[in-house]
Amino acid sequence: MTKKQRLGELLVQHGLVGQERIEEALRLQVGGNRRLGYLLIKMGVLSDDQLLETLSEQLEMPIVNTADIFDPEVKRALPRYLCRKYNAIPLRFGDRNLLQVAMLDPLDDEAIVDIENYTGRVVEPVLARQKDISAAIGGKLPLSFKDIFNPQVYNRFAKVATLCAAVLLLAVAALLFRYVQTEKYGTISVVENTRLYKNHDLIIGIEGDGKASIFGHGAYATGYYSVTFANAEVLGNFVEQKKQNFSDKQYAWLGWVFSQQRPAAQ
Repeated sequence: MTKKQRLGELLVQHGLVGQERIEEALRLQVGGNRRLGYLLIKMGVLSDDQLLETLSEQLEMPIVNTADIFDPEVKRALPRYLCRKYNAIPLRFGDRNLLQVAMLDPLDDEAIVDIENYTGRVVEPVLARQKDISAAIGGKLPLSFKDIFNPQVYNRFAKVATLCAAVLLLAVAALLFRYVQTEKYGTISVVENTRLYKNHDLIIGIEGDGKASIFGHGAYATGYYSVTFANAEVLGNFVEQKKQNFSDKQYAWLGWVFSQQRPAAQ
């Protein structure tokens, strides 16, 4: 007879839970790692104290106060995630390689075997209340890498980290695109009736009536430009004549600016 059936029988014998509720909880338990006692408490058919008192009487095992007997030497014996999984908390080391562990369900053979395999010690289970175990896990045990990267927690952590990384990547990509666009094409603004193109120490102004101006310094020119022409085509011819005064980047950018002034192909 399995541990779950034994626990169910104990509760039925004490008149705390009906057989129908036990069977319902056992059905809910299939395919998961939730303990029977935990399910019955969550279902509202059994209280924490009722479960403990039943087990304490049947097993002749006292209910301990974890805060009173917890020994700091055991704080690294078990990680938090394993303690939460089994509703257990290590309390103190004993002779003959013993480890005393407070548990909500000391009949949980699976939990005991896993804890023994993890610690390499023989588990001596004792009873404790759920609230005391939870408080001790959070207040007595340090958070470790194993708690962060265990499968139960890591999946949630990985999802959050992946989402944050994706958002950061999009933000960096947007900034990089903006930087590349600005480096290549500069900035474009409109002041009154004039569209201004700025890049590489040069400003090209295209007025509403078609007049075009160039301001700034050619990379290889001796002075600064401040000239206005009848239209962009005439300015383009001027730039072509002074091509040697501009750097390759300036010349390429000026060509792009002038290309923006040509009528779109029909």
